[in-house]
Amino acid sequence: MRATAALCTASAVLAAAIALESTARAQVPVSSPSNKHNLSVSGTGTVRSTGTTEICIFCHAPHNASPSAPLWNQTQSGVTYTPYSSSTMAASPGAPTGSAKLCLSCHDGTVAIGSTLSRGSIPMTGVDGSGRLTGAAAIGSNLSDDHPISFVPVTGSQIVAPRAGDPVKLDDHGMLQCRSCHDPHQQDVDPVTKKFLVKNNSQSALCLTCHQKTYWSSTPASHRTSTKTYTAAQGAHTGYTTVGANGCESCHKPHTATNASRMLKDVEEKSCDACHGSSGVATSNIAAEFNKAYQHPTYTVTPSAHDASESPDSILFKMPETTATAARHAECADCHNPHASHAAATTAPKASGRLAGVWGIDSNGLRVEPSGTPPSVREYEICLKCHGDSANKQQPAGPSPPYANRQAAQFNKRLQFDPANPSFHPVEAPGRSTSVPSLIAPWSTTSTIYCTDCHDNDTGPKAPTPGTGPAGPHGSNYKHLLVARYDMDNGSQLESAAAYALCYKCHDRSSILSDISFKKHNRHLVNAAAPCSVCHDSHGISATQGTTTNNSRLINFDKRFVSPNASGLLRFEVTGAGSGRCYLNCHGIEHNPLSY
Repeated sequence: MRATAALCTASAVLAAAIALESTARAQVPVSSPSNKHNLSVSGTGTVRSTGTTEICIFCHAPHNASPSAPLWNQTQSGVTYTPYSSSTMAASPGAPTGSAKLCLSCHDGTVAIGSTLSRGSIPMTGVDGSGRLTGAAAIGSNLSDDHPISFVPVTGSQIVAPRAGDPVKLDDHGMLQCRSCHDPHQQDVDPVTKKFLVKNNSQSALCLTCHQKTYWSSTPASHRTSTKTYTAAQGAHTGYTTVGANGCESCHKPHTATNASRMLKDVEEKSCDACHGSSGVATSNIAAEFNKAYQHPTYTVTPSAHDASESPDSILFKMPETTATAARHAECADCHNPHASHAAATTAPKASGRLAGVWGIDSNGLRVEPSGTPPSVREYEICLKCHGDSANKQQPAGPSPPYANRQAAQFNKRLQFDPANPSFHPVEAPGRSTSVPSLIAPWSTTSTIYCTDCHDNDTGPKAPTPGTGPAGPHGSNYKHLLVARYDMDNGSQLESAAAYALCYKCHDRSSILSDISFKKHNRHLVNAAAPCSVCHDSHGISATQGTTTNNSRLINFDKRFVSPNASGLLRFEVTGAGSGRCYLNCHGIEHNPLSY
C-alpha cells in the first residue's frame, strides 16, 4: 500500500512539475481529461486505460524506468525506420534519436500502448487487437512521408535556426526532433489545430520559424495572402478555414503526406487541383482546361519526371534535357512558383506575377534567375526551358498534325526567335521590318509580344473574342495550344476570318486581302486557298540556316506544297521595299522567277 501511494504521489509531483513548466503557453495540460495524451481512465480521448487513474505513468516512471531521459517508461520500438529524403535537402536525416525515438514508441504503431517498464501492460481501449495505436496518429516506420527529424539543420538563406527564446527549439545536440514542433503535454497552444504544437501555426508561423522560402514573405504571394475559403470539406486538414491561414499546409502535410518528397498533400498536379480544380477555392478551374483536345502534358505523363532540383547544372535532373529519350513533362511547378505567384500584370517580354519566382533559359541558352518587380524572368525564358535546347522536343511525327515540312527545319525556339535572325516574330525583341501596314493597334513595329499571345486558352482573355476562361497555355480546342484557329493544310479551307483567326488577331484582314503589304496575298489566300503557313514560318528562321535575302518576312517554305522549280531552285529574294521574286514551283505554276 505504501509503495503504491508513494508511486501515485511521485506521479502527481511529476505531473505538477510538467504542468507548471508549460502553463504560460497552454490551456489544456496533460492532466485535463480532454487532452489526448491523458491516457488514464479519466481521459475522454478514443485511446485510454480501462482502469488506471495515473496520467504520467504511460510515458514516465520515478523508478524502474528506461535509462533514456526523462525517466522513460514506455517500451521502445525496435523497428528499422525509412528516413525522409529529398533532392533539395542539404542535410541527411538518419535513424530517429532522442525525443523522436521516444515519441515513435507509441506513434509508429508497432508497440502496444501502455506497454510500460515499471507496471507491465496496462489494458487499453481504442487500440487494435495487439494494443497498438491505429489511424492517422500511427505514422508507421516509413518516415519518408513525414517532416524529417533527428538531424542538424544546414542553415542558409532558406533554412534558419530558431531564434533564442522561441518555443521552437533544437535538442541539446542541435538536432531537430519531434519536440522541436510538438509539446506532448500541451494540446492546444494552437487552439485550432489542437495538435500539441509548441506555438500557434496560423499563417504557418510555426513553419516560418525555420523555413524562409524565397519570395514567400517578400512578395504578395497569393497562397500567403488569400482570404479564399478553404475548409475540411475542400481538403484542408488543419482546422483553419482560409488559404492564407492554412499557409504552407494548404499544399504540404507534415505527416503521412501522399507525395513523400517535399511532403505534398497529393501527387503532382493533384496537389494544385485541390484549389485550382472544381472545389471553388480558386476563382478559375484550371484543371478543366487540361480536358480540352490539346493541352500541355501535365496530366498525361504520370509519374512525372519533374524534380524541384532540375537545372542545367544538375547531374540527375537535367533541364533542358540532354538526351532524346528523356521523359517529357510539363508540371505546374515548371511554370508557376507556389511561393511567389500572384496577380500582377506586366508588359512583354517580362513575365507576369503569376509566373513570378520561376527560373528560365535566356537567349544565350543560360539559366537566368527572377529579378525586378514582380521577381520574374522574361516569359519566353520560361518557355525555353522545354522548347529551346531540350533534346526531347516534339518532332513533326508528334500527336497533332499537320506539321509544316520547312525548307529550313528548326525546332529550337531559342534559335528561331534570335534577334540576329533574318526574320522572327517579335518575342525576344521588336521585329526587323520597319513597315508592317497590316498591324492592328496597339501593335506596331516596335512592339514585342508574349508566346502566350498565340499559345493560350482559346476561351480566355487572349482569344480573338475574349472569353471568361482562365489565361495561360494550359489547354485549347485548337492544335498546338493555339489561342485561335490557324489552318495549315493547303486547299483544305477557303480563306475566311475563322480559318486564320490567329493571324487576324494582330494583322488586319482587310489590309491583307487588299494586297497592301504583298501584291499577291489575295490571289494566294483566296484564289489558291493556300494557308499562311505555306510561305510563312510564324516563329522565325535561324541565322544559322537562313539569309536576309531568302528568309526575310518570315519566309520559310513548306515543302509539302512548295517544291524547287525546273532549274532546281527554291528561294525567295527581296528586291526592294514591297517587291521581290520567287524561284519555285507551287500550285502547278513555275516561278523561275515570278516577281512582284
